[in-house]
Amino acid sequence: MGIRLFVYVLLIISVLSFFATVTNEVKEIKEKDLALVTFNDATMYTLTEDNVNRIVQSSKAMRFKTRDEMYKATFILRAKSEENQNLTDIISADFVEKKGSDLTFVDHVKYNRDDFISLKTDILHYNVDTKIAYNDKPFIGTYYSNFLIGKDLYFDTVKTYFKSKNAHFEINIDEEIK
Repeated sequence: MGIRLFVYVLLIISVLSFFATVTNEVKEIKEKDLALVTFNDATMYTLTEDNVNRIVQSSKAMRFKTRDEMYKATFILRAKSEENQNLTDIISADFVEKKGSDLTFVDHVKYNRDDFISLKTDILHYNVDTKIAYNDKPFIGTYYSNFLIGKDLYFDTVKTYFKSKNAHFEINIDEEIK
């Protein structure tokens, strides 16, 4: 009698377990993206045979496997345009991400070329190899003493070629009346 009851209980449990759904959860272990190296108040110089080509200053710089991150960073670049060989580009932002030769400047971005071009925007992409700056956000700036606002910036720093969508350019004409 006890064996018969045990067999019936096993039969009922096996039938119930056959129709029961089983979820197979696979827990993925997420790798923490830890910085390989961290520098505080960092300054980096890029040297060529002739001169200092680039200076990078940041309050905090971190190197990861696939990218570099910098906070409160300023890039001072020696620009060589087709017209003028001794220009200085200064680009600063609250956050900079570098992947390969592409730089992404985020929040309070300021771009200055010597004393005649200045731009302010929220995001700016810059390629170190091609020396092209671009974005798809609104910007404001000055060209000499003229006022410029627009969207979708494209600036080839070697050819000194500049284009933008929805641009508004105000020319300041100072005339002396005698």
